[in-house]
Amino acid sequence: MEFEAYAINGNNYFKLRDIAKALRGTDKNFEVTWDGARNTINLLSNHDYTSVGGELAKGDKKVKAATVCSSTVYKDGKLVKLSGYTINSNNYFKLRDIAQAFDFSVTWDGNTNSIYIDTTKEYTP
Repeated sequence: MEFEAYAINGNNYFKLRDIAKALRGTDKNFEVTWDGARNTINLLSNHDYTSVGGELAKGDKKVKAATVCSSTVYKDGKLVKLSGYTINSNNYFKLRDIAQAFDFSVTWDGNTNSIYIDTTKEYTP
């Protein structure tokens, strides 16, 4: 799969809804809901992700303005700290933070310039 992602301060940031859609149907799936009144993102483990449109859209490779995400994030009702940015009204979070929160493996292959997500393996820093 190809993702629109951004490298910010040496870390890769991915659209939260893209990751949720990519993990749909795995044992690490999660739903994303938005509470605008509270500026809150809710992540629900073991729930199929509901598409809202625009997921996994190919990026235009143009530089975009990024602001630190001001939303509070909860996973299964508990506050989680995720490093994130808002870009074009979408929230992008550090892939390794998401992997740690949902306990899946992320590895990098420099030879192929690829990131691998493996939901059958545990997260390791």
